[in-house]
Amino acid sequence: MTASEYDRPASARDALSPGLLLDVFLLLLLPVLALAPRIREGETALAWTRYYAAQGAAAKRPGVHVRQAAHWAAQALELVAPLPGGAEAARLALNLGLAAEPRDRAAALTLYTEVRAVLERLRTSRWRGAGLGGLAVEAARLAEAAREPETEKDDVEGR
Repeated sequence: MTASEYDRPASARDALSPGLLLDVFLLLLLPVLALAPRIREGETALAWTRYYAAQGAAAKRPGVHVRQAAHWAAQALELVAPLPGGAEAARLALNLGLAAEPRDRAAALTLYTEVRAVLERLRTSRWRGAGLGGLAVEAARLAEAAREPETEKDDVEGR
């Protein structure tokens, strides 16, 4: 009796048939295609945040730019929160708020409040809030500091 090729054990190469490879490829491709528009929108929101942060830092009256940066940073956080782009947008917005606060305190407070609200909401999710705890704490600290009256400045102006 002769041994046929069906009697020998299958090797690893035989186990990965072209049909199985195609199935695995398609299975991995579907989530990428599903998330690609959301990631692209998040990257666009990050680009707008960068733009408005640069405009607000250079403007004499940064109010509009600060509010737009807050809006786009919140959008970037919503869209790509577990990815680094969301954290970068929040960081850019908070830094803009610090730079603009002496010139337009109300706009900076609006920025801090909007970014803080999104960070706090995302922080409750274990997966989407990964790495955002420090930014949420900083946004809360900046918002509280912006709400406090400037007593030293008021005392100097009152003299």
